[in-house]
Formats: sequence, C-alpha cells, structure tokens
Amino acid sequence: MEFRFCPACGQRLTPRELEGRSLPACPDCEFVAWPDPKVAVALVAHDHGRVLVIRRGIQPGRGEWALPGGYLDASESPQEGARRECLEETHCDVEVEGLACIYHTRVEGGGLLVLAYSGHLVGGEAAPTEEAPELRWFEADRVPELIFSSHREALETWRASRQGAL
Repeated sequence: MEFRFCPACGQRLTPRELEGRSLPACPDCEFVAWPDPKVAVALVAHDHGRVLVIRRGIQPGRGEWALPGGYLDASESPQEGARRECLEETHCDVEVEGLACIYHTRVEGGGLLVLAYSGHLVGGEAAPTEEAPELRWFEADRVPELIFSSHREALETWRASRQGAL
C-alpha cells in the first residue's frame, strides 16, 4: 500500500531522510510509511517420492513450471496459505510438514518474501485449473527446471532433507 496522506492525522506525507533513505513521513506527527515486503508461499507437495509441479497459467512465468503457491492472505498463517494455494491450483489437499526455506528477492515496487513449505498428499486428485492448466507428478530427481529461484531452492532443500544432508 502506498501512503500519500498520514493515516493518523491526515497531513500530506513528505520525504524524510531516515536510516540513509528517503521515506514518506508526516511532517506533523511521527508516522513513517516503512516499505513492507509482499509475502508469498510455495509448497513442495509430495507423494511417494514424487513432487507435484504446475505449469503456470498466469503471469509472472506463464507457461513455465513452478511449485504451487501464491500470495499470503492477511487472515491466514503461512502454513494455511500454502495448503490453500495448493488446493486452489491443483485440487490436491496436503498436510504441511515444515518449512523448506525462506527466500527474499527484490521485485518492482519493493521486496518479496517467499516462505516455502513441504507437505504430503492427504486427499484430492490433481486436476488442471485456470492458474495451473497443466500439472504433473515428477520423480523427485526428475523435476523440470522451475521458473522461480525460490522454488528451486525449496526443492533442493527438501531433496537434501530426504537424504539426511541437513
């Protein structure tokens, strides 16, 4: 959210130098609009050594392979968000097991924090959706190149944990 006016007193925000950067701040009170990153989740959904991968139906990365995932809703925990995104995109229900990795990247308009989890299939049947018009189960060592570096890191961390390398 980009602030133009102070939410506390209504005054127009002006640039203020803080911690070596210019930030929108209220000239009349203490409000500063600190930039927060967007938060996204991803899921290494697995079943009997196979990993569920989607071909994205939306930008960014339309047509490319990725893990199920998306933006976290403010009212849900990251684990709930990962489970919801997987269910919405693939019709597969998973039990989230644990955090695979935390990944930060700079994107247009700010930062993106990706919380990637692993989880095993507990129900549902993989079926295409608008967000994932193609999806497939791949053997863990045969997953195609994933579009997002955060997804590649999550998959590698999950693979290493299965082999006892962590």
